[in-house]
Amino acid sequence: MTEKPTVAPGDWITFGNNISAVVCTIYENTSLGEIEVVYIDSRDRAINADMVWRDGKWEFKSSEVCGGYADKYTRLEQFVSKLRSGRFR
Repeated sequence: MTEKPTVAPGDWITFGNNISAVVCTIYENTSLGEIEVVYIDSRDRAINADMVWRDGKWEFKSSEVCGGYADKYTRLEQFVSKLRSGRFR
């Protein structure tokens, strides 16, 4: 099994079907999840969601995809901006 990588706010991760996301929050209380990320969904919306490291990969904390519209939260502005600018810019 792959060891959980160390991540910090602003780092890029990949999950699911090669979806890129930017780490926003590292939770101390893991009942919330391990990290919060923002990613772009198939409708070009910035979504924030809680993730956990499970079976060697990052996954949504909940088996149901749930999250919020990250553009609505000022605390996530810098991460949404980084995400929309692209991983290699």
